[in-house]
Amino acid sequence: MNNGLTDWIKRHSLIAFYLLAFLFSWLGWIPQLLTARGVWTVDHPLLSLLGGGGPALAAVLVVWWTQGRQAVGGLFARLVQVRVGWRWLGAVFAFWILVGALAWSLMTLFTPHRANLQGFSWGVLVPVFLTMLLSNVWEEIGWRGFALPRFQERFSDWHTALIMAGVWSVWHLPLLLNPDNPMSGLPWSAELLFSLSLTVVYLWLYRQTGGSLFYVTVFHALSNTLAYAFLAWGVFLESYGFVVGLTALAAVVILKVYGTQQFAYPYRP
Repeated sequence: MNNGLTDWIKRHSLIAFYLLAFLFSWLGWIPQLLTARGVWTVDHPLLSLLGGGGPALAAVLVVWWTQGRQAVGGLFARLVQVRVGWRWLGAVFAFWILVGALAWSLMTLFTPHRANLQGFSWGVLVPVFLTMLLSNVWEEIGWRGFALPRFQERFSDWHTALIMAGVWSVWHLPLLLNPDNPMSGLPWSAELLFSLSLTVVYLWLYRQTGGSLFYVTVFHALSNTLAYAFLAWGVFLESYGFVVGLTALAAVVILKVYGTQQFAYPYRP
C-alpha cells in the first residue's frame, strides 16, 4: 500500500473502518437480498459469514495497515478480559431474562397474541446462544473494539451513541430489505429506536466492565437468542415493540443516572 493511502487511513481511521465494514458486509448480504427478491440466484452460506464478519475484518485491516500486524492482537485481547467479576455476567443474563419475561407478559396482557410454547424445547436455546456468541463476536470486535474508543476520544458518550446507532441501523439495511429475513417486517422507526437504546446500554456496559468485549459480546448474543425464542414462538413481530420499549426505558435510566458525557467513568482506554 502506498504511503499516501496509509497516511489518509491514519488520519481518517473511523471513516476507513466504516467504509470497509459496509463494503464487506454488504458484499455478503446484497446477493442474499437479490436472491430473496428473485433478481439473482446466487447464494452461499459464506455470504452470511462475510456479512456478519465485516466489522471485524475491517477493523483488522485498518489496524494492520496503520499500526502493524503486531497491533492486531490488541483487538482480540479484550475478549478474554473478565477482571471486573462474574457478577456482571449474571447482570447481563438477568437483563435479557427480565426483558423477555416482561415483554411476554405485556404482550399477553395488552394484545390478543399468545406465544406458542407447545412442544418448544427450551434446551435448544443453549446451542442457539453459543451460535450467536460465535457470530456476534465479530460485530463487537469492530463496533466496540475498534470504533467506540476512537469516537470517545472526540465526542461525549451521548453523541457517540447517536452516531454509532445511526450508522449501525444503516448497516442493517440489506437485512431490513430482505423478505427472507425476520427483520424485514420491523417498523424502521422502532428499529432505529432499538439501535439507539441498545447502543446506550452497550456503551454503559463497556465502560462499567473496563472496556471488556467479553460482556458486550454475551449481551449481544443474548439479545439475538431472545429474538430467536420469540420467532420460534410465533410472536416475533408482536413482541418487538415491547422489547424495544423496555430497552429504551433502560437506556433512559442510564442517561438519567450517569448523564450524557460519560455513562460510567471506570473505563480507562
